[in-house]
Amino acid sequence: MKLFVVIGLGQFGRHTAKTLFAGGGDVLAIDKDELRVERIKNEVGQAICADATDIDILRSLGASKADTAIIALGETDLEASIMICTAVSDLGVGRLIVRAATELQGRILTRVGATRVIYPEKQMGEQLATSILSSGVLDQVVLSTGQTVAHISPRQDMIGKTLKEAQLTERYRLAVIGIQRPKRSVDDKGELHEELKLYSVPPPDSIISEDDILIVVGSQAQIETIAHRDSF
Repeated sequence: MKLFVVIGLGQFGRHTAKTLFAGGGDVLAIDKDELRVERIKNEVGQAICADATDIDILRSLGASKADTAIIALGETDLEASIMICTAVSDLGVGRLIVRAATELQGRILTRVGATRVIYPEKQMGEQLATSILSSGVLDQVVLSTGQTVAHISPRQDMIGKTLKEAQLTERYRLAVIGIQRPKRSVDDKGELHEELKLYSVPPPDSIISEDDILIVVGSQAQIETIAHRDSF
């Protein structure tokens, strides 16, 4: 079993440690904050409250046996990240992944031993943007049954077709439980107003319009298949 050392148990470090352990890795989690250590102690192999900038402490905890070390300190902890990075590198850990906030921080950390630098905020932003651009999923919620209810914008090849012709049930195994459709009206002053009107359990001959929002129920995989724009 591979040993992973995760240093810094903020939100990013905690989720990293938990995911590694859930995936079958042996995880040693370290943080100076006793509350953070207490919070994760039952979800990893070992959680220790300690000062990871001290190489002797790291050595006594067995960090030198790790296959990979992840330094997940916050963006304001650059000095501590540098010290820990140097210490872990001196212990001979071959793979050292370090969190950084900026390109400059990343270059500094690389010079003191980091084999890989990650920028979580930047990567999350890029992934979100990609997801928005590539998917028609506007909102979704997972039910206790494991099924997902999602609001999706219709694919281009569905517009102008009836629900039956679009074959959402036959082709995608999705149940359409509603359609939200803009309802436009003009008041006495000539101003245009728009509101969404919900049509529950629409009949199969309902024609799909470009502005419609389809409310569907199905598995997450089925919803991703119908919503992904690359599958046009």
